[in-house]
Amino acid sequence: MLKKLECLWPHPQKVTVSGEFAVPSRVRLQDGPHPVGLEEDFYSIAKLEISTDSEGYPVQFKLDAGLDKAQSYKLAMSEDGITVSAADEPGMTYGMQTLLQVLALFRDAERWPELDIYDYPAYAKRCFMVDMGRSVFTMPFLKRIVRILARLKMNQLHLHLYDDELCGIRFEGFSFGSENPYALSIAEFAELVKYAAQYHIEIIPELEAWGHVGSLVYHRPELRGGEGMYAGSSFLICEETFELMRELTRQVVEVMPWQATIHFGLDEAKWYLSPSMPQDFSPEQLVGRYYEMLQKIGDELGKKLTMQIWADHGGRPVPQQIQHNVIIEPWQYWNSAKSRIDRAIGRYSGPGKMRWVMGAGQSIGQYRGAYHATRYWCKQALDSPNVEGVDITLWGSNDLDQKLISLFAGAYFAWNPNSGTRFSELEDYEEFDRHVFPFMYWWQATFRDAFQDDIRRDRGPAVNNGFYLWGPNHGKPVAPTVPAVDTAIGHDYLNE
Repeated sequence: MLKKLECLWPHPQKVTVSGEFAVPSRVRLQDGPHPVGLEEDFYSIAKLEISTDSEGYPVQFKLDAGLDKAQSYKLAMSEDGITVSAADEPGMTYGMQTLLQVLALFRDAERWPELDIYDYPAYAKRCFMVDMGRSVFTMPFLKRIVRILARLKMNQLHLHLYDDELCGIRFEGFSFGSENPYALSIAEFAELVKYAAQYHIEIIPELEAWGHVGSLVYHRPELRGGEGMYAGSSFLICEETFELMRELTRQVVEVMPWQATIHFGLDEAKWYLSPSMPQDFSPEQLVGRYYEMLQKIGDELGKKLTMQIWADHGGRPVPQQIQHNVIIEPWQYWNSAKSRIDRAIGRYSGPGKMRWVMGAGQSIGQYRGAYHATRYWCKQALDSPNVEGVDITLWGSNDLDQKLISLFAGAYFAWNPNSGTRFSELEDYEEFDRHVFPFMYWWQATFRDAFQDDIRRDRGPAVNNGFYLWGPNHGKPVAPTVPAVDTAIGHDYLNE
């Protein structure tokens, strides 16, 4: 039984098995709060029907004020019944996911384990990023991703809304995104925000506000200052750019909940200052200007807004007076660059410093999925007093069906970096894969939100860096903005 329970994903902080008992014939859900979809999941995943029989095996979900860690839960399973006690609603949902896995692992068994689980996330924020600025994401696909994240106990979805190649959202009153047949409308974006909230997933929209803006200046060439770090486009720093960003940001913020985080990018750009601006205006002042703009929008709409930005290659200076409400995100995706991860942790971690998020996951230059750098980030930053969490990125493509391992393994280490399971410390990719892929395949087949055929159906065409990959349109650009920016070559992935 212990060997089977080692496959709980992500692995709980503490599992105690004290025996086993006969599988009950009928299950009864007791009155009280319970997570969305519980009865359907019991039937489809555990193959158990909820009975109204008062003699049925009792299953209870309850909130417990005695659990002081946010998102934590306890799962007790014995011949007398199952109880999931949670500190809050997210914790209750996570407890349900663990219970479903236990029941699925023992679905064909004659006996269930008698166990106690105490569990909580190592990191408060566990985010997955999709690149809508270089690939395409349909609404059914995004909703499926939300459900997959909920299954993996993730709680944020970072939408990189546009980049040089594509604009993945159509703003009202602007032509941005009109050339992209897969771009979301603002109304669809609002629908996604509400949908995700049902699964305790927070949407983090990213609006590039300096570089990576080729798909915007394609329509507003007068706002292009010049190239970015890797071709593409950087904004001309001028009042007209600020006015545009104010309107785009406002449209997004209007459909966000009362408390939200807005990501402004601010990385890999070059400095093109308009003659109309004060000539001592600096990148640090740019950060401050966008922060002031965001707070004014928040005040106007009655919302509490936090600003998030990339740390950039050489760091991103942030005015001292706003650092309390800015989250900075250094990134590194390569396991071979552990020393850079160490330097980033040393630079951004510490008492009195800004809150920060680990930029992990995979680069465009990693073609088979990547997870070891995510593991290293999560293990090394565990004692950081100001780290918010981890952002597992999927840059450049939408082939989650082929690269699910980046998210699947990443979510494991985001929840519990030191699980102590037999595979969790393996450095060799082939050896790690030999242990993990068979279980991932089982998990995908059991939790059908991640079933490969269904992912592909909802995804639509595979798109890499703005170009269709395979199919009748192979090699063609999704939109005219893609070939216009010429960013497909010259990226120094290993040194990003």
